[in-house]
Parts: sequence; C-alpha cells; structure tokens
Amino acid sequence: MQDNDRAVEKLKDLEAQRVPLCVSSMSQFELYHSVERVKQSGERRRHIESVLETRHVYPADAAVMKKAGRIDGRLAADGQAIGIGDTIIAATALVHEEPVLTRNVEHFERIDGLDVESY
Repeated sequence: MQDNDRAVEKLKDLEAQRVPLCVSSMSQFELYHSVERVKQSGERRRHIESVLETRHVYPADAAVMKKAGRIDGRLAADGQAIGIGDTIIAATALVHEEPVLTRNVEHFERIDGLDVESY
C-alpha cells in the first residue's frame, strides 16, 4: 500500500507463480485503520478495497485467538513481546499453515515454527 518497490516486485513474483495471496483479518484492520490517518482517505479506502476484494481474508476466529494468546504469553514471559497485532497475524499464519510476508522480519522470527518471508 505504500508503493515500496521491493514489496511490489515480490507481489508480482508471487502472482506470476500463481501463489494464492491471503490476508489476516488483523492486517485488514491495520489497513482500514490507516484510512483515517491520511489526507486522501477516500482514495486510500478505495485502493484498499480494490486489493482486498481480490484476496481471501482469514478470520481471527477462536483457533487463531487461542494460538495468539499462547504465543503472546510465551513471548511476554521471555521479554520478547512483539505486540498484539503482529501476534495475531503470526497466529493466523500458523493456524492456516501459511507464511508471513513482511519487512518486519525481526518480530516474526521470534515465533517458533513460523515461515517468514521478506522483500
């Protein structure tokens, strides 16, 4: 959404490989949250909606929230908390056996068993 050249290239590569691209409901929340923080909110909202209508959104259901709670508790106990949002995104990926594509590798690498990809 921020026209990062490396992110755009990675997305094009994944689409060329016909990799199904999904979004966590937490990521959806973060995108809509950003609408209220920019001057051209209508334009940003339309852009977000045009992208999301082509992607499956995984819900933050009971299985995801249970996994997220355990991950967050473990990370907090170790002094390595990454924030609730990133924890829910990671739990969503684990529950659905999907990788996380992010530029914030440092946070997501703290979670055992999570496949992290960057751009």
